[in-house]
Amino acid sequence: MESRCEFINERILMCARDLVPLDVAVGLETTNDKLREECIGKGMKFEDYLRVVDIAHKLGVGIKTYLLLKPPFLSESEAIRDVIKSIDDIMGLDIQTRISINLCNVQRGTLVEALWRKREYRPPWLWSALYILKYCKGKYPELVLMSDPVGYGRKRGPHNCGECDKMVASAIKSFSETQDIRHLTDTFRSGCECLEKWKWVLRLDHKGYGTSLFT
Repeated sequence: MESRCEFINERILMCARDLVPLDVAVGLETTNDKLREECIGKGMKFEDYLRVVDIAHKLGVGIKTYLLLKPPFLSESEAIRDVIKSIDDIMGLDIQTRISINLCNVQRGTLVEALWRKREYRPPWLWSALYILKYCKGKYPELVLMSDPVGYGRKRGPHNCGECDKMVASAIKSFSETQDIRHLTDTFRSGCECLEKWKWVLRLDHKGYGTSLFT
C-alpha cells in the first residue's frame, strides 16, 4: 500500500494490518529537507518519515521507501550524490526498509516541463541509476534495492543515447527482480559510446567523488 506520511498513524495502520498482510510504501524522495522542500515541494520533513518507520516497526509492518533521482534544479552529479547520501543516511539509522529509486520524468503541465522546454532540465541518464544501484548494493549487500525506469528511452523520460537505453533499462529491471549485482556490472563492462559522454557530463559539475565514481 502506498501512502503519504501525514495519512499514517498507529490506529489506521493497525486496522489495515489486521485486514491483510501489509507493507507500506512512502515517498521520502530525499533525506535532505531543504532539497525536498525547494526542489520537490513535498510538504513533509524527514522526521515525519521517521515517525512512520517507528510505527511500522512497532506493528510489524514492512516499509518500502521511494527516493527520487534528479528533481529539478539539481545537476546530474548532484542528483547522484543526493540519492547515495540519502541511502547512507537511512542505513546509518539501521532502518529495515526496501528502497526504490524513482527516476524523474517530464509530466505535462508541470514546472519540470517548463524547464525542460527551455532546455534547463534533462531527465536523468540511465547510467546514473545503474551506477547508484551498483555502488550501493556493493556497499550494502543485504539492502533490497530496486528501480523501474518508467518511460525510459523517450525524451521526456530517463534515457541515454537511444542505442543502449533498452539494454541498460533491462539490466536495471533484472537486478531489481533478482538483486544479482552482475546484471549491473556486466552492463557497465559492455558499455556504449555514450558511457564516456555520461562521465564527461559528470566531470563538468563533479565536486566530491573523485575518480572512484568511474571505477
